Amino acid sequence: MKDNVLYGKQTSAALANFPFNYHRVLKEFVYAIVQIKKTAAVANFKAGKLDKKISDKIVKACDEILTGNYDDQFPVGAHHGGAGTSVNMNVNEVIGTLADAHPNDHVNASQSTNDVNPSALKISSIKLTEKLLDSLNYLISTLDQKSKEYAKVRKLARTHMQDAIPTTLGAEMGSYRDILKRDKMRIIEAIKYFYELNMGGTAIGNSINAPKKYIDNFYPELRKITGIENLKPLKNMMTGTSSDSDFCHLSSAVTILCNDVSKIALDLRFLSSGPMGGIGEISFKELQPGSSIMPGKVNPVIAESMNQTYYLVNGKNVSIHQAAEGSHLELGVMLPIIADSLLMILRISEKAMRIFADKGIKNIVVNEKRCLEHLEKSTAYSTLLTPRLSYDVVSSVVKEAVKTGKTIREIILRDKLLTEEEFNKLLITK
Repeated sequence: MKDNVLYGKQTSAALANFPFNYHRVLKEFVYAIVQIKKTAAVANFKAGKLDKKISDKIVKACDEILTGNYDDQFPVGAHHGGAGTSVNMNVNEVIGTLADAHPNDHVNASQSTNDVNPSALKISSIKLTEKLLDSLNYLISTLDQKSKEYAKVRKLARTHMQDAIPTTLGAEMGSYRDILKRDKMRIIEAIKYFYELNMGGTAIGNSINAPKKYIDNFYPELRKITGIENLKPLKNMMTGTSSDSDFCHLSSAVTILCNDVSKIALDLRFLSSGPMGGIGEISFKELQPGSSIMPGKVNPVIAESMNQTYYLVNGKNVSIHQAAEGSHLELGVMLPIIADSLLMILRISEKAMRIFADKGIKNIVVNEKRCLEHLEKSTAYSTLLTPRLSYDVVSSVVKEAVKTGKTIREIILRDKLLTEEEFNKLLITK
């Protein structure tokens, strides 16, 4: 072991046993564990398990770590075995060295990896989800602005990639806005379960070595230290030790959000195709050259990055669900990959929402002339005309339009089936 490290033999063993070329345990997770250790030191003192001097020294060590000055002392890789014992002991050992305390007897008193790590994941997830919701609200607000800005931009709606009926670009943007509002509600519902922790459950949730007085003092102190209100113990702590379904719920909700954002991005890529040889109803302001060989080419790079964000997030979501299924008997032993995957999902998604709003949605350039041209040349008006002219009459008009290349408007006015004024009135739609 190097002379300048604060961790001990268990951390060193983890580094030797899991030398994967992978990033370290994420800082948000480590800091949440440190906050739990600080809370436990206070609760253990009040329960009579630690004397005041040791408790105060542990609290001070935790505060020093939370300043960020000791980040290099947490080298354990995010990909490791043992249900997360390695990272729990890494934190215990560093605090123990700083506080001149025993990592197990003092720092880990009344605790187990099996209640510390799931609780730390919930705490860190709550904080990251708050950031995600802020960014999602920003994207929703941006789409709302566009729905108003484009409210009068008439265009062709498409189903099955084929001409359908008239709509407006504002209506499309409003639909996207409300899709994301529903996704937001799913995330809010999922995060509710994260306020119930199994701290005090220790190894399997039956609270062995955790006095009732310790548990009673732990939660009020944790709420104060984390700044998260409503943190409380699970009614049955064994459920929080043996099941990781709460993490699956949030992961799925965020994955659905990314799925919808990817769908929106795909729609925008389709509408921006061309711009001369495709749909070309919208385009994006150039952010970077689109090609190393084709001059002047502009690619929808932000929309493409949203698609790839979904692919990445969905892959991690699958990992979480499979790892949760591996929670055999009384313990979710696959928590390390769950923790890393969930926190990465939240990190990536939060950033994606803001990027999509600022560099995607706000960078849309609308070609109103092209929108109207596609609408007028399509068969979209046929559905609106049917109640007035009958299905059969309109069908014959559509067939002629497709065969001759004439517009439905031209044929209707030519045959005096409607006047110009009557035709236009029928086209008023949302």
